[in-house]
Amino acid sequence: MKKRVLAVTAIICMFVMVCMTGCGSSAPYSKYDMSEYVKLGEYKGLERAEINVSVSDEEVDTKIQSNLEAAAETEEKTSGTVKEGDTANIDYEGKLNGKAFDGGTAEGYDLEIGSGTFIAGFEEGLVGKEIGGTYDLDLTFPEDYSSADLAGKEVVFTVTVNSVKTPVVPELTDEWVKENSSVKTVDEYRIFIKEELTEEKELSEKENIIAALWTQVVDSSEMLQYPEKELKTYIEEIEVQYEAAAESYGMTKDELLAAYGLDDEEVYNQQNKEAAQTFIKEQMVMYYIAQLEGLTYTDEEAEEMRAAISDAGYDEESFREYYGQDIDSYIDSALTYSKVADFIYNNAVVK
Repeated sequence: MKKRVLAVTAIICMFVMVCMTGCGSSAPYSKYDMSEYVKLGEYKGLERAEINVSVSDEEVDTKIQSNLEAAAETEEKTSGTVKEGDTANIDYEGKLNGKAFDGGTAEGYDLEIGSGTFIAGFEEGLVGKEIGGTYDLDLTFPEDYSSADLAGKEVVFTVTVNSVKTPVVPELTDEWVKENSSVKTVDEYRIFIKEELTEEKELSEKENIIAALWTQVVDSSEMLQYPEKELKTYIEEIEVQYEAAAESYGMTKDELLAAYGLDDEEVYNQQNKEAAQTFIKEQMVMYYIAQLEGLTYTDEEAEEMRAAISDAGYDEESFREYYGQDIDSYIDSALTYSKVADFIYNNAVVK
């Protein structure tokens, strides 16, 4: 009886994912004379805006409140009433025409009120109800519900509220600050949070500026020719991504392409070719600049990124399955881009 939603992501997102990373050997394009393939645009002395950010008192208050809520502990109640935001432990049984239906019964289920986990009216119907009571909720399944047997049907859920877990948000005190931060007083904490938010905004603005500068560099550069082997490889990778997406949605590749209006083979092939060309251009521009300026990353930086990937729960097999490439290739591409982007940024002229 829970909502079932099929979230279909536009296939172009996969192109972006592939094009922002790397594929192949850890030294891509090393066998090519880059000057025969790429005519670089200007990448030094570009104009950029000055970073100028501010943080309001309201933003500081909002961040502090968010931190307090994140540190909230739960208090279990067996009396009182159900409130929005509570997690209610419930037993429920759903009946259609007086008979229990499949998937509509559970005991000891923890439901966050307001999460939208259940159909409309279920969670709302429990707000204000006494803990320990049993209630009948007259509800109607949505017309587009995934189960045809229940779609649009009127049902009755008998719900018993066993207990409620309520978040208890701590107060902002010097004691709490000492236990949960590197400073000692509330006043120092407000300063600390303001500095933290300022750094975050500055980093975000810097990333936006770098993205704009990078786009300018790539757009002003010209591909004299494309390496055929790599072009073929990336077109094949896009094909693999389509097939993986289709499988994950329980569709055939042809069905997926039709859903995106790509059932015309000529249009489909042309789009894949252009996507691969875009990727190769960005990669070759990036590696060419790195080569000309002697930009490299350290073993320590690579190991740090490798550790972060491992901490995220990936091994070589799962990483390749999800991203379509090996970890070494990803690290090389990501760190090379970081070095090139910083170089372009640091050599830009502030307006």
